[in-house]
Amino acid sequence: MRPELEEIKLLEGYLHGSLTESQRVDAEVRLLWDRGWQANLAAQQNAYAAIREAGRQRLGQELRAIHVRLFG
Repeated sequence: MRPELEEIKLLEGYLHGSLTESQRVDAEVRLLWDRGWQANLAAQQNAYAAIREAGRQRLGQELRAIHVRLFG
């Protein structure tokens, strides 16, 4: 696998708490010293937040449409 994809996989595992203990420790050490990795983690967190917000907005639109159809 390409190194960039391995990094994304490791960041996702860190965020989801699915790393082994040694992987988690390695990730935490890397986060302490590597500003690029810190930025990548923040970008990944922002991406997850944007996806969650888009899902909430979409659900709200669907619920409003259902309400209009039922009670319109």
